[in-house]
Amino acid sequence: MRLGELLNMKWNWIDFKQNIITVQCSATFTTKSKKERIIPISPILRIQLINQLPKVIDLEKNTFVFARINEVKLNEDFVSKQFKKSVRAAGLDDKIHFHTLRHSFASQLVQKGVSLYVAKELLGHEDL
Repeated sequence: MRLGELLNMKWNWIDFKQNIITVQCSATFTTKSKKERIIPISPILRIQLINQLPKVIDLEKNTFVFARINEVKLNEDFVSKQFKKSVRAAGLDDKIHFHTLRHSFASQLVQKGVSLYVAKELLGHEDL
């Protein structure tokens, strides 16, 4: 997912029965393609999300998954800076930024033989 999609993700986007996240557009957020898309949830991510559920006051309410205590969503600048601090603390290349995760994911898909069409869909790209 793109950083903007992650930070705008709400609990009601997540379907634990079907193990999917539906990235949705709203009055305050539009995806890059301006379309909704469906992303499968990995077993590891599912566990992590379920572990957060006790902290969520009301799942029916449109609360952000990644939010401050007062339910205000995190902003991209804050997350990018925190990510950069973590990269430096881990002694990794300073050129690594949050978007690098998408590049790594795409590379792993190709290495595992996933079709380019499926990779395109998972990444939310309009074309190859």
